[in-house]
Amino acid sequence: MSKNIKYSTISLRNETYSKLGELSQVVVPGVTLSLPRTVEKLIHLVSNSEEGAKEGAINYETKTTQKEASK
Repeated sequence: MSKNIKYSTISLRNETYSKLGELSQVVVPGVTLSLPRTVEKLIHLVSNSEEGAKEGAINYETKTTQKEASK
């Protein structure tokens, strides 16, 4: 009997999609992850990091947190 797992999709800008492809090769050294697995891994890394939990999501383009951007 198979598990009943539901999936959702996301849309990314072409530039972001390209960066995701590059990250899929470096997130886990020596292993190329699928793009969905790369997204999962990055989300877990950020959400489990102590700094990420304290500061909120980081805007990598401007190096500011969501809290700082909303001020």
